[in-house]
Amino acid sequence: MSESVGFIREVRGDQIVFFVDEGVNLCFGQIVRIDSGGKSFYARVVDAKSSSTLDMSEQLREAEGKESFGPYSSYRQVEAVLFLEEKDGKVRSPTFNPNYRDRVYATGKEDSSALRLKGDLEIGRLRSGEHLLDSVGLSFEAIPLMMGMFGMTGSGKTNTELVLNARIIDYSPKTVGLIFDFAGQLLTGKGIEPKRGLRDHPLFHTKVRYYSAREGRLCIGLHTLHPGRLRTIFPEIGKPQVRVSRRLYEKLGSSWIEESLEAYGAEGYVGVGKIINYKAKSVIEALMSKLSDLSPTLFPPSNYNFIDDVIKNVSKGVTCLIDISGLSSEEQHNITCLTASNVAYHYKQMWEDNFEEWKRLPTLLITLEEAHEFLDPEVRKTIFSDIALTYRKYRVGLNAVTPRPSRINPNVFAELWTKVIMKTELRRDRGYLTQNTPYLEYSDTEIKMLDVGEALLISEPKIRFAVPIKVTHYPEYLDKRGKEDYGLPKSQRLSDMEKRLKKLSEQESMSLH
Repeated sequence: MSESVGFIREVRGDQIVFFVDEGVNLCFGQIVRIDSGGKSFYARVVDAKSSSTLDMSEQLREAEGKESFGPYSSYRQVEAVLFLEEKDGKVRSPTFNPNYRDRVYATGKEDSSALRLKGDLEIGRLRSGEHLLDSVGLSFEAIPLMMGMFGMTGSGKTNTELVLNARIIDYSPKTVGLIFDFAGQLLTGKGIEPKRGLRDHPLFHTKVRYYSAREGRLCIGLHTLHPGRLRTIFPEIGKPQVRVSRRLYEKLGSSWIEESLEAYGAEGYVGVGKIINYKAKSVIEALMSKLSDLSPTLFPPSNYNFIDDVIKNVSKGVTCLIDISGLSSEEQHNITCLTASNVAYHYKQMWEDNFEEWKRLPTLLITLEEAHEFLDPEVRKTIFSDIALTYRKYRVGLNAVTPRPSRINPNVFAELWTKVIMKTELRRDRGYLTQNTPYLEYSDTEIKMLDVGEALLISEPKIRFAVPIKVTHYPEYLDKRGKEDYGLPKSQRLSDMEKRLKKLSEQESMSLH
């Protein structure tokens, strides 16, 4: 049962102040319960102080040993913010507040039903002081409502990504992931101790496909690049260049890039102009300069496009892990934007053209590391802004992972209804988080004090307060989950197979004689 930790000294609006009983330990962000007049109120600890009933000068004289005072009281005072009210099994936002001298309790297992934190995609457990209570998870409906994971380097973002995507793989084909791994950590679990990644998931060989530039599997054939995709690769391209590319495509077909570059190499802009009867030197040269910069490794002259394979796999519920580590930032941008735009457009097109088939598609979560590089208001808008703002009705969700939340466009940030906030030391980022996230108005100190693997979770509309959680350690999740039973018949022992082969060989030898 819950332990009494103190009693209320003062209440003002949604803020309560209570005295803590001697010997009680609390933590920033801890959830407490106040029973008052047939209701139970829940609040989060946001600040604390300790003092005595002596004034400042008396405290100093006593501390210096100059004078001793008669009876006085020392106390520890805690401030908390109300967020929930429960009465007769019904839960809602507070309609009133508790009263002076009402008892305050630490939350226990009996409070889990009121807090309603269980979800399909379990990512951790509720922290209450030094104790871990029941599981905390996200609902399937939270995926297309967009989410973000924020925290400084070393705060536990990679582990949290692994846990969430592992749960998505578990629920395939109801859910599916498209993961862009910028640092090459998720496959093997680099940085996780003991070292275990998605390749260690029991369903990796049936429900995950891995693509890597190092294995030559990130190829987008030039023959598959239509002019309409140039703006995705070159956000700064001008309309005249797009018009020229379309005219070249109409004349030359799928080999338009190769033939245009050959003509440009032989005769300069004049050679390209002859193909379409166009003479604007600056436009042709600008377009040819961009096309000649395409990496021959990523964009070979072929009809193969790995993105087609990604779309097929995602549609069947197979999570796609795309390792873009080792590529230049420009190449990473090209691969990421082209893949995400094609997959997201596939969902949109199915919704518009074949609604019954669209309903059979798995709910998709796109995990984007280094999200600030794509969602910064100072850079040209990318497909990821469109996904965050308009693709929820197609059941396409975005998980924006970044150590720099302050660099995410405010309009996009407002659409991230689920936020997993880990330790953040940079004041500008903490300020951005607390000022632009409901229920975090008083949590600046708490965000700074979080330990590795600890986080605050908000997932509207289901979880309308900041939940202190301990994210599941990915290797522990694997150990608890165990191996997958594929229902295959048991194989014979090698010794038995050798005896059988030897006997067959002897029989064959006798028949020959």
